[in-house]
Amino acid sequence: MLSPVRAPYQQPYQTRLASRTAWSAWSLLALITCIYLLPGIVGHGPWKQDEGYSFGVIHHMLMTGEYLVPTNAGQPFMEKPPLYYWTAVIFAKALYPWLSYADGARMTSVFYMLVTFHFVALIAKTAWREDSFFNLRVLGTLTLFAGTAGMVKHAHDMFTDVSLVCGGVIAMYGLLRIALNEQTRTPRLSAALWFGLGVGIAEMSKGLFVPIIYAASAFWVAILVRECRSWSYLRMVGLAVLVALPFLLIWPALLAHHAMPLFMEWFWDNNVGRFFGFSVRKLGSDNDSTVIFRALSGFAMPGTPLAILALLAGDWRLVRQPRIAIPVIFCAICIAILLASATARQLYLLPLVLPLCLLGSGVVERLPFWISLTWDWFSRLFFGIVTGLLWAIYLISIGPPEYHYHLTYLGKWLPLAYVTPMQPFALAGAIVITLTWLACLPKIRLCGKWRGAFSWFAGITMMWGIAFTLILPWGDYAKSYEYVYEDLQAELTPAWRQGDCMASISLGETEAPMLLYYTGILHQPIDKTRKTDCRWVIVQHPFGTGTPEGEWTQFWKGSRDGDEQTFTVYERQLPAAAPATVSSAATN
Repeated sequence: MLSPVRAPYQQPYQTRLASRTAWSAWSLLALITCIYLLPGIVGHGPWKQDEGYSFGVIHHMLMTGEYLVPTNAGQPFMEKPPLYYWTAVIFAKALYPWLSYADGARMTSVFYMLVTFHFVALIAKTAWREDSFFNLRVLGTLTLFAGTAGMVKHAHDMFTDVSLVCGGVIAMYGLLRIALNEQTRTPRLSAALWFGLGVGIAEMSKGLFVPIIYAASAFWVAILVRECRSWSYLRMVGLAVLVALPFLLIWPALLAHHAMPLFMEWFWDNNVGRFFGFSVRKLGSDNDSTVIFRALSGFAMPGTPLAILALLAGDWRLVRQPRIAIPVIFCAICIAILLASATARQLYLLPLVLPLCLLGSGVVERLPFWISLTWDWFSRLFFGIVTGLLWAIYLISIGPPEYHYHLTYLGKWLPLAYVTPMQPFALAGAIVITLTWLACLPKIRLCGKWRGAFSWFAGITMMWGIAFTLILPWGDYAKSYEYVYEDLQAELTPAWRQGDCMASISLGETEAPMLLYYTGILHQPIDKTRKTDCRWVIVQHPFGTGTPEGEWTQFWKGSRDGDEQTFTVYERQLPAAAPATVSSAATN
């Protein structure tokens, strides 16, 4: 026991020690966040499929200042509302010229993911009734979420689903707070504010899908959670609706006032029609009835097996508690809607990642120790070996092409003749990522039964980081349209005349905006009459065939290396001017 004389001198030291420890913890968390989020954000062009059309809309807003109607390469693009695009315009303008417009716009995803991580931590802190963000349960739930295979990939993409996930996470925090406050009979307006704000962000990101799920979830929470069958709960949900109303009404009303056909295309075709199927033939992306189960078994790993184990281990008995009821209800409604929908893709399950991980986090501490140990060592060995292979691939790829035969297997996706450039900054980043992983391994052993989850997160983060620092230029050469269109521009510039235009046949929603971005040429799609006044036409094969009416000769043909889709540019053969006759010359 400290004497009264020594105690006053000991207290400042303990305060400084705690302050130093907290500073170190936050610094480490910031470093890990940068390692997770930054690789893959800058240094490459918009990639097919979703980034191409997303940046097409952003680029149009940057060039024209028209923000109401999402427009992609001159054509209205009514699949998604414009919240993400608006935010991306702000980041692109703010970061230019330090970053290209494409890289600056992609930083929008970093912003939304930072907000998402904060609210995931708040949800875990609230659900587990913990006081600190650095509790193992809180950090463990966050690593389960961030380490999900689908989240690692799509958190770095430039598209609206990133802000959709952000809105969904904020809404779940708000609904959880509302339900827990009802249990303690301490309703707070802030919970309704977060619930309504999250629903509004989700609606302005991708339409009605997630707001409908949360509306149904709020109803079923009132059925399952006894304390939520009250006027107080109804008032909180009603206030949340009022908060969400500006998001739900203002942009759709302005769009309808501007052009009712465009509003109907967004609301009726892209929201209602994609579910019931009457617009699938027009818009594409059907549902093969197995995509959801394939996504749950791979895309949503490791959340899916942990959530199932948690329910089998007895958490189903706690389904009347908000911590279990809300994620169970959300998962059930979301999966049911996706199974019934005529349109489904794996990325549609992104809003499902958090509730799966929230359920799964409840069983981690009840797993037998050998499972945690096996999960830990599997992650160390698997991701360590894959990362070692990535380093080997990099070292071979920066060498002469005659040695690239060692990488023959990768020729299915990457052009083997490409020599990866030596980038000192990227190389230094990859070294830091690898050393950070090695330094974290001894610490992970101290995490008890959470060691498997932390080891998985550390491994998959390292693997992604190494791939998207060292091998990013190679991947960009294979996936970007920059090199294809730069070759076209080099050939076309000497022959292009003032007043020329370029028609197009079957040019895709990704390829068309990239043509505009890299060459400055705005295509003019040809309708079924196959008539155009343009001197040039570009045809994307194999979707498009033939040429418009008139005499055309092939001017240029190109494609991305190894890509089955090719582009052919034709030049119209203008009729030669008739020679002047002698009589007419005499008359003149």
